[in-house]
Amino acid sequence: MKRSETVEAFRGWGLLGLSTLAISLTLPGQTIGVAPFADHLIQDLSISATSLSTAYLVGTITGSLAMPSIGRWVDRAGVRKTMLLIATAFSVAIAYMGTVRHFWMLIVGFIGIRMLGQGALSLVGQTSIALWFDEKRGFAFGLSMTASAGLMSLGPLGLTFLIDKFGWRWAWVLSACCVVVLLVPATWRWMVDRPESVGQQPDGRGPSSDYVKVSAEQFTVGEAIHTRAFWVLTGVMVVSSALITGVTFHHFALMESAGLTTAQAATVFIPQMLGTIASGFIWAWLTDRTSPRLLLISCQASLLAAHISYAWVRPGFGAAFYSLLLGINGGSIRALASALYPKWFGTDHIGAIRGVATAFGVGASAVGPLIVALGFRATGNYVNLNFFLALVPAAAIISALFVKAPRKAVSSRSLDSSEVS
Repeated sequence: MKRSETVEAFRGWGLLGLSTLAISLTLPGQTIGVAPFADHLIQDLSISATSLSTAYLVGTITGSLAMPSIGRWVDRAGVRKTMLLIATAFSVAIAYMGTVRHFWMLIVGFIGIRMLGQGALSLVGQTSIALWFDEKRGFAFGLSMTASAGLMSLGPLGLTFLIDKFGWRWAWVLSACCVVVLLVPATWRWMVDRPESVGQQPDGRGPSSDYVKVSAEQFTVGEAIHTRAFWVLTGVMVVSSALITGVTFHHFALMESAGLTTAQAATVFIPQMLGTIASGFIWAWLTDRTSPRLLLISCQASLLAAHISYAWVRPGFGAAFYSLLLGINGGSIRALASALYPKWFGTDHIGAIRGVATAFGVGASAVGPLIVALGFRATGNYVNLNFFLALVPAAAIISALFVKAPRKAVSSRSLDSSEVS
């Protein structure tokens, strides 16, 4: 006799797709999404490149200060409500960018798109994935990182087309419409805060008395920031965020100094994109299977190798290899930051914890271009500068050698469940 009751399909995979869409739509607030507008902003607003960089720096750092509060809000209000409001506000901020008339309006616009796009919308999308997956979290983040990196890599082409077809002001407005149309209705219809809200379990487990949230102790943000593991992971993320953003911002100057034409320098982004997509999936998948210590070390080793390899950058293989290493570092650090915070600190306060970490990461991305610019002025050429910059990931590797999974001092759990190595 057939059973009449039906079991609802696990919603996590569909919400993984929705969260990945949200992460991908942060493009207008990312450096790669702002870059196509740079020359137009300089020309039409009659400002210098230095003024544009300064506005971007101020906007990014100011926006990053809100991340801890936004993270705590996500924990309190839930993913659905916060994603709806953040996506709506982000679309308004994007549209506002099409109305800027002078330097101060530009700063306000950068605060909005950097805080709400690169910061808040990315944060809430990654939080949703962390809540819906536990043992399969690494695999889920791997899929998300691969898809979002692939979609974002197409963004500059799409934005360039919109600018050429409709002008840069309308390109901002049309980008805002895309966020509203694609994300807000889907979030309203399908987003669910946690699997427990609809009687499901992370990873799609069936109801079982032996399922207890034991994959990580549940840290508050105050407890997390008093652990060595938090600062090692955040420090590694800061190093990658600052240096990758710095060399990407000055990419054409770096490539032209190495003998590449502007057209050749543009093609160098292709291996970087491929490295980002591949490493994002591989490192995220490995977080379920391999020592986090080894993954953090290998992540920073790719950045160390990229800086050293710049000395051999020439048109062809040398430039492609350098770019591939940068892509590997960018994809791997995104994957590790997404997977290791909930793995180590639990999900009860993951929004607040990630909010603090995101503030540091976003802030680092703001100062990265300045570090490269001042470093070039001090060293006199990009080869010596990259040798000097290689010391930074080398120091991060040393710190990662001693990282261990965090453990509450009052915990009575078995030590076996939280060992890293």
